[in-house]
Amino acid sequence: MKKLVRFQHNEPGPRSPGDLSDSRRLAGLPLVVLALVTLACGSFVPRPTPIPRPTITPIVEAAAEGPLATDTPALPTSVPTRDVPTPTFTPTPVPGTVIAVGQSARVVAGQGLNVRKSAGATGDKAGRYAPNAIVSVLEGPVDVDSYRWWRVGNNELSGWVAEGDGTELWLSPDLGGTEPVARTIQVGDTVLVTVGTDGLLKVRSAAGLNGKVQHQVKDSVQLKVDEGPVDADGYRWWKLSGVNDVSGWAAEGSGDEKWLKPLE
Repeated sequence: MKKLVRFQHNEPGPRSPGDLSDSRRLAGLPLVVLALVTLACGSFVPRPTPIPRPTITPIVEAAAEGPLATDTPALPTSVPTRDVPTPTFTPTPVPGTVIAVGQSARVVAGQGLNVRKSAGATGDKAGRYAPNAIVSVLEGPVDVDSYRWWRVGNNELSGWVAEGDGTELWLSPDLGGTEPVARTIQVGDTVLVTVGTDGLLKVRSAAGLNGKVQHQVKDSVQLKVDEGPVDADGYRWWKLSGVNDVSGWAAEGSGDEKWLKPLE
């Protein structure tokens, strides 16, 4: 047989003033407890031990007798002057006075001048300059075998030549005026007509004996070489131009006889 259990529900009723004051006191109690705990804990935290600071003892310097003097280096009364050497310049020699590298010289040896491959009388012979030939001085001087040697050159030949033998001069810095030289004619040369006082140089319209004679030029006339050479009919021909509207081809010479000689 089941028992019936009855639950009684109590409805809250109105509170009295005494009940309200008790509630307020109970509500503030945790705050009071928290404050006490905080104070109690703070009383047991050790305070830091202060570190003693060193005492600074002032240093007292003994007063020097008289006013303090500062050591000042003595200044020179005057600034020394440095001696600067004056540069010495070597003047460029005037052309025609002395033989010098970079200038021209003329072969004045009556029989021409031997050219050697090295400075010295025993040097191998490279050739020979004709009398009156003009050469450019390239190097020197070198004193060997009692001679003074210069390395010289032109369009045909270069090598070492002796300046002289101490008595006779073979290579001169004095170029003088133009002189006929015994060398091969080149285009651009000025040539001298050398046919003798009674001769005439025939200038033709073409290289060869079949060319028509257009001009006949007297001895000692200077002409300009424009073209050539052309070998025809046993002669070497050059095209010339010059005074009096001369223009055409002329033979250089016959054998050892030269009708045209270059001027230097």
